[in-house]
Amino acid sequence: MTTNVATSLPKTMQQSLLREIADAYLLPLFSGAVIEEASETSSSSDSTVAFVNPQTIGFKVNRTDAYRLKFRRDQPFAQKTDPARETRVIEAFVSVLRRMTNELKGPLKDDLLSTFQRRVVAEATAETGEGDKLLTVIDQMAHLATRLYEGAPIASAVGIDPAVTGTEALPFTALAKEDFFAVLSNGFDTMLALSRHLNFTGHIVLDAAPSASGFCPWRHSAIAQWTSGGKGRVAVVLNRLGEILVFRDGQLLFARRSGNWHFLTHDPVIRQMGVPKNNDIRKAIYETALDASFARTGACIGVAASGSMQQAEDMIADTDWLEKGLSYKSKSIAQIVNGRKFHELDRTLRQELVAIDGATVISHEGMVMAVGAILKIRGGSTGGGRTAAAKQLSLLGLGVKVSQDGGISGYRRDTKNPNAERSAFRVM
Repeated sequence: MTTNVATSLPKTMQQSLLREIADAYLLPLFSGAVIEEASETSSSSDSTVAFVNPQTIGFKVNRTDAYRLKFRRDQPFAQKTDPARETRVIEAFVSVLRRMTNELKGPLKDDLLSTFQRRVVAEATAETGEGDKLLTVIDQMAHLATRLYEGAPIASAVGIDPAVTGTEALPFTALAKEDFFAVLSNGFDTMLALSRHLNFTGHIVLDAAPSASGFCPWRHSAIAQWTSGGKGRVAVVLNRLGEILVFRDGQLLFARRSGNWHFLTHDPVIRQMGVPKNNDIRKAIYETALDASFARTGACIGVAASGSMQQAEDMIADTDWLEKGLSYKSKSIAQIVNGRKFHELDRTLRQELVAIDGATVISHEGMVMAVGAILKIRGGSTGGGRTAAAKQLSLLGLGVKVSQDGGISGYRRDTKNPNAERSAFRVM
């Protein structure tokens, strides 16, 4: 019997090809990340994906590849215990590419890569070996995003629960073709449930009361909580803006906005805030930024570090300080806040406060100092109004901007130059 030499040779991927694909399909998932120009030498005993240091991950496609590219971001990556960890996404990226290594050398390369990113999302989220099933649901949501029902955009939610048995006579692929399927769930507190094999199991009405906390938009917190109620549960949501959200382990893991997929890693962002020291306040700031992002209201949030109060006095107009009560706005909001700290406020109230035009400024202890504040911006500031305001607030300690299109950016005071800011994190 003859041996096919081509198939018996070990698979390898050229470094230039891996770099090209990673630049196009991996980097867009991670805001603020780069792939370093210099690779590192690697042997067959090295893992395909491994930490080089807390801010750098080395990766290659095949164990036999003699190099690893280095994926780096200023904020440290999540560790192995975090469900929203970057290594899981990069491992899925590598796994999908490995299966395509030989085919990418042929004329169908561009066709294969056009479907690539969504496969990474599915494989990084689903249980091992279940990525194709999740991909089927994601693709159906993408199809619904292009349709209208009675002239209005469609909102929907589908959950996959491996622990339940569905009805084989009602497969998802058949139901998804029916018009009624598009309006059987609202994407907030009702959803359609499927088994591991994507057979229909029923309709679920969830607790409509939004969670007080959680790494997800509060309007979708009921669905996020459902995914934490059983091993391997995954939910896919389509909202009326045409965005697709993927939840697992009680968290929002992926979001597709304007045709681009984004991976959300939460704890590393919170750690990069620097101030305030209280982790509960940091979480409240981050959750509120997520809420403003998906409500598309925009926001600007600042935190004054200890010792920055005089700077804050100079930066914020007297009429915007709640404690001074020199305007109807400050008096009214002071009465609403009623002395509570930012993280003690209801999550819905926090979102409504930061939606007011201007900046919401809190102290390092969480006291709400100003809402809707118009800041005195230093000359030479670049970017839009919210960007300039967030950078100005960072001189107090921390500035967070949520843009109208949903991107979240954080800035901190530069420790080497107290009159300058530096980027702390970016999300989406």
